[in-house]
This record gives sequence, C-alpha cells and structure tokens, in this order.
Amino acid sequence: MNRVLFLSALTLFLFPHSYSQSSLGAELRGVWITTAAGLDWPKSYDAVDQQSSLKEMVRKLKAANFNTIFFQVRARGDAYYRSTFEPWAENLTGTLGKGPGYDPLQLLIDEAHAAGIEVHAWFNVFKVRGPGRVMNTYPLHPAIRFSPHLVEVDGEGWLDPGIPAIRAYSVRVATEIIRQYGVDGLMFDFLRYPGREFPDDDTYHRYGGKQNRDDWRRSNIDMFVSAIYDSARALKPMLKVGSAPIGIYDGDPDGDAFGAYYSYYQDSQGWLAKGKHDYLVPQIYWDIGSTKGDPDFATLARKWQLGSHGRHVYTGIGAYKTNVLREIPFEIDTARRAGTLGQVYFRYENIQTFDMFGGRYERPAILPAMAWKDSVPPNAPRALAATEVNTNILHLEWLPPLPARDGDSIKSYSLYRSTSSLSDPRTRVLTAVLPAAATFYVDTIAAPTSLRYYYTVSALDPASNEGPPSNVAGTVVREALDLKGRLARITSLTTSLPHTPKSPMLVSYRLADRSAVLLRLFRQRDNTPVAVLAEGIKDQGTYIVGLMQNSFGPGRYVLRLEAGSTELEQPIDFR
Repeated sequence: MNRVLFLSALTLFLFPHSYSQSSLGAELRGVWITTAAGLDWPKSYDAVDQQSSLKEMVRKLKAANFNTIFFQVRARGDAYYRSTFEPWAENLTGTLGKGPGYDPLQLLIDEAHAAGIEVHAWFNVFKVRGPGRVMNTYPLHPAIRFSPHLVEVDGEGWLDPGIPAIRAYSVRVATEIIRQYGVDGLMFDFLRYPGREFPDDDTYHRYGGKQNRDDWRRSNIDMFVSAIYDSARALKPMLKVGSAPIGIYDGDPDGDAFGAYYSYYQDSQGWLAKGKHDYLVPQIYWDIGSTKGDPDFATLARKWQLGSHGRHVYTGIGAYKTNVLREIPFEIDTARRAGTLGQVYFRYENIQTFDMFGGRYERPAILPAMAWKDSVPPNAPRALAATEVNTNILHLEWLPPLPARDGDSIKSYSLYRSTSSLSDPRTRVLTAVLPAAATFYVDTIAAPTSLRYYYTVSALDPASNEGPPSNVAGTVVREALDLKGRLARITSLTTSLPHTPKSPMLVSYRLADRSAVLLRLFRQRDNTPVAVLAEGIKDQGTYIVGLMQNSFGPGRYVLRLEAGSTELEQPIDFR
C-alpha cells in the first residue's frame, strides 16, 4: 500500500474524530526564514527586491493562517539588523559589513505586526563562521575578535562556550536586540557544543575545577541560558525566550547513540524545568514510523511533550525532506494528539506553495497563552455592531476594552462567527485574528449557509491571554431573507441568481415538518450527481446553502430535494 494512503487509513482507524477548526483551540504555526547561505533570502543585492520579498513572505504567511515567523537575524556571527557588535551580513550587499540602506529586521517586524503575526529573532549562538575565512570589518566579526578561541569543526568556526568572556559577549549581542527592537521572542540555535570531541583541554583545565568534564560543559551552556533569560525578563518581561534543540534529547550515555544531552551537552528540558525557557522547538526532522532506521516522529513528539514541565513545546518539522513533506498533514495530526502546542517548519522555501497542509490550517489560530508570565486576561471589547453593507459583505466594528487590572495593553483581537446565537462556544468559528490597532473588520460570506450570522470579539494581551467575549452582534443576510420570503409554507425549494460566476447562488428550502433531507445537484444530460448540498435529519424551518457556480462546468443542472415523502426539482443553468 502507498505509504501516505496507509498513514491516512491508520489515522482514521486510530483517531476517527478529526479536529474541527472550532474545537482546536490555540496553536502556534510558525516557519523558519533562513538567511544562512542565502537559503530563504532573495537572490539579489537590490534593496528594493529584498524588501518586496520580505513583504511578500508576510503576505503569503498571513493568507495561509500562520501566526509566527522565526527570522534568522544572526546566522554566522553577522547581522540582519543594526548591530553595534557585529557586521552586516554579506548576503545583504555582497560585502560583509556593508549596510543595505534599510533595516531588514525592523521591516519584517512592521509588516508582520500589521498582519497580526509574531516575530521571533532567530539567533545562532556558538557557531559563528561558515566555510572559509572572514575579512576585517567594522564592527569586527567575532571570528576575528575572538580568533584565539575559535575552533574549526567540519569546516565551520565555533566559539568555545567554556570561556566566560565568550558567554558574556553572546549575552550582550542578544540583549541588544531586545533593547532595540520590538521582537516578540528570541529563539536560540546551536546552543550547544559541536560534539564530544571538541578540543577544549586548556579551557577545561583553566575553568573546570573539580567538575566532571561532561557536567562542566553542560553547565557552561546552562550559564548562558540563565544569563540571557534573566536579562530578557528584566528588560521585557513578556518577551518569549526559547530554542530549537536537536530532535533527540537524551540518547545513550555510554554509546555513540545520537542525543543532545550526552553528545552535545544540551539540557534543553532542564531549561524548561528550571524556568529558564518559555518554549522549545525540537528539530524532529523525521517521518512517522520511519522505515530507514531513523527515529519515529510520533514517539519523539510524545517524549518532548512529556518533558515540557508545563511550558510550551512546538514540534519542528523537516519540510525540506521529501518523505516528511508528503506526510505533513499526518505529522500535524500526530503533534496535536501528542499535546504539543504548535508546529514550526524548516524552512520557508519548502512550504512557500502552502498546498501541503491538507486543510489543517483552514482557519486562523490564536497563540497559546503563557500563564507563568501573566495570567490576568484583558477585559471584553465593547459595543460590537454588525451591518450588511453590500450583498453578503458584513461590516463589524467595536470599541477597545477598558484597561485590564494589571494595566497590560491589547496585542490583538479574535473575531468569531456563528450561525447560532454563540451561546455555545463550540459552535463558533475563529474568523480573523487582528492587530490591536484594528477595531473593525469586513467579513465576506462567500457562500451563505444561514439567514442570520452572529459575531463576537475578544481581546488578547502580550502573553496571549484571551479575555471574555464582547456582546453578540447579529445581522441578517438580506438576499437570504428575500429567498425565505418567496418560500411557501409547505415544503418548498427556490434559488437566487448569482451576481457573477464568482459569487454564490443561494439555495433555500423550507421544511414543513421534521424530515430526513437529501439535497443534491445533478448534471441533467446524464442524471449524474455532482454534489451533495445537505443531508441528515432536520427540524421544521428554512435553510440556506451557498453554491459556487465556478465549482462546476457550464451546462444545465438540476437541484433535487428529497424531504420525507416529498421530492422537488429545480433546473439551473451555469454559464
């Protein structure tokens, strides 16, 4: 059996109830935008091209219902932001240290925040040089500034984490970003040693004391983690701090098994346990039930969540691998069922078509709250009003909430829609996540399914605490109301004419009694059913179904309603 079909069948067998968008809850959906070696960076030194490319990335991510960008601001001891410590990256202009005439990080923050997307500055810590040498610049590149402490591993340069001055410098570089930019988070990578064979005898003899070398190496990484977390909390308490550890945490202490804790001295779960990290994005870059002897994605996702210590784990997904890319929908399902709170994809270029998610991101999602940072929610927005301003186009407007008791500002709004009264939160659908500056929204109902729509809006603070909902605002879809008025009080069927091939035809039917209903569309020439529009037991009343003309080819069709013992037909011409 085809592997993807097998996974689909296995998922349906093990987990017959799929996630509905309304019941999913909060979820981080992120992507790494990789600047190292220009992987996701525009292949141009033209500043206008680069800015256009960044804006396009944000636009496409918003349209695909992503809510977080991890932007690589320090790839190899260089900067994609204005740094007083390190030189501008070579990819910007072709010359290391030469400024591009704009600030890439600030541009991305401005564009993303306007779209309601968070930006986390992705910072590579101890790996500071790619293959080859670097030139003298101002400011000096760290490979030159700390050349006596630079160690080459597999052709790339690493700074020695055991030297206190190296750790202190790295903290200063990172905290400058916190001070100067409105980033939502810092995410660290290469926050580890390059391996067991790292040549640090002199450093160990000077600073190791009586510690076992393995424990001493782990403590060096831990000291950096504690220093940067404490600094970040002092400067900006709501800033989110995390890292992207190697995908296997512990491995084998006595053998050669791949594992971060023993082989790379990276105690990432310990950072969560000690309260020195807010989240982890482990790089679980394998498929489900791997057939190559690789680790199993599902097993690792569960293990990482078990080691979360009440903080957040988002699964890192290796979309650059063909075998992983083709099963992304199942990895999303698996990660959700493991209890992790989001997915992050390596990397942007591999998902930029956004056609591999299998409907899992059909609706937007709010970010998970971090109660250990702040547990006080904002107040409810006020005076929500809804008006139909044109056919199937609804205008929503509200007033900001009164200040919360802890004084926190509003970071964003969540707008919910329902065809019921919204008294049951399970029936509501998250329709939009909007930045704090927005207090209105225009909702287009592409294919109405009800006479009346109901809305409510809630506010979120910087820690993603969601406050209570506003008042409920409802509005009638006038075209649907007109259809309803044309229906007889007996069981009946009628349609509206679409305004354009891209606008919906509204199909309205009335049931005189509670009935078993089957409403289908048939191609007239051969009486072949092409769509089921409604099916099931329905109460007495009037129902609306939106039918998109351009979903079917031109020709003559027939609507057929079977309701109890009644059968009604109506011909339709699609041009």
